[in-house]
Amino acid sequence: MSLKYDQETVQIPETWKAKAPLLISAALICLVVGAGLCFVGGKSANVPGVSATKYVMHSYLSNFMFLFSFSLGALFFILIQFLTRAGWSSSIRRVAEILMAVLPWSAVLFVPVLLMLFANDISLYEWNQSAEAIENSVIRAKVGYLERGFFTFRTVLYIGLLSGIALWYFNKSRAQDETGDVELSIDRQKWAGPMVMIFSLTASFAAFDWVMSIDADWYSTIFGVYIFSASMMAFFAMMVVLCMNLQNAGKLKNLVTTEHYHDMGKFMFGFVMFWSYIAFSQLLLYWYGNIPEETYWYKVRLMGGWEYFSYGLIFVHFIIPFLGLMSHHVRRHRTGLYFWACWLIVVHWMDMTYLVMPNVPGGLPVLPLVGHFVGGVGMLLMLSAFFIIRSSGVPLVAMRDPRLPEALTYTNPLL
Repeated sequence: MSLKYDQETVQIPETWKAKAPLLISAALICLVVGAGLCFVGGKSANVPGVSATKYVMHSYLSNFMFLFSFSLGALFFILIQFLTRAGWSSSIRRVAEILMAVLPWSAVLFVPVLLMLFANDISLYEWNQSAEAIENSVIRAKVGYLERGFFTFRTVLYIGLLSGIALWYFNKSRAQDETGDVELSIDRQKWAGPMVMIFSLTASFAAFDWVMSIDADWYSTIFGVYIFSASMMAFFAMMVVLCMNLQNAGKLKNLVTTEHYHDMGKFMFGFVMFWSYIAFSQLLLYWYGNIPEETYWYKVRLMGGWEYFSYGLIFVHFIIPFLGLMSHHVRRHRTGLYFWACWLIVVHWMDMTYLVMPNVPGGLPVLPLVGHFVGGVGMLLMLSAFFIIRSSGVPLVAMRDPRLPEALTYTNPLL
């Protein structure tokens, strides 16, 4: 391909760059308005023993996980591509790398949660108080691990490790843009295996600490895999949306083909099933054990209006997209695939809501839920702004990747 062709098609659209400040402003407004609605709605709900701040913090954590999960999925995707020495994805890998590289910026949005901890607020984490003040003996026994200083140390460690891996891979890829050095690919391949192990442990323990510990007397060893499966599904959905939006803006023409969309559709379909398998496995184990200390996690999600939300997830997160993405004709049809990608992004937000929001006693009040939705929109706008800023001046394709020719001639062998 000619240099002229490259320059014209692999840069972020100028119109997008101009929108980044507007997106950040809109995102901040949505986050503030969303928090305000949650606070006012929480006050109006007037549930005994439940502060309005509890609605705000639970909503914020849920929406933070929604935003963070896209970069988390992108990081794992990049590691697996190098671990398996995949060639088909070379022409779409840079979009995933940019999504991965905003991970440190996304992680900064966790700071309000840490500030809440050091303000002695217990609206999100019940364990954030002295052992003597905790009535639940199970939570009291975990105070040594769930202590705010140690929790903060682990959070910094998780973010540092994930960000370090993401930036190392991103910088190697950018260096290859300049030099075309094949050794840069070999280096990334060599370290992919150990990085996958570090990623798996880090992401799992982050899920335990950040989300599962809002129910500190409940535990699920499969919870980290649950977050992972949801993140991967959301990532592939976001990749489809980003690649199609870029092509609609005149970029990546002939670089991302129907074959690539077909594979991303297959991954979306696969992770819809994997998420369902993990969610059902967790439910089955607790249903079979029938131990009150464990089943209460489901009980709060099956009362006060949340039961409609929970049962609805079975349909919108599994049955409907499973049927919708089953046909390879849909996965190769751009409009159809774009529709299902948007669908999965919305249901992923619902899933993160299901994990966090029912822990606020008092059922499903409308106004806090509206505020929570507005906050979710704010996080999505923030991610869009991060992506645009990170991609400014960066080619949207790894132009000197040694496997790029393989990606450009790639066809699905099983059609």
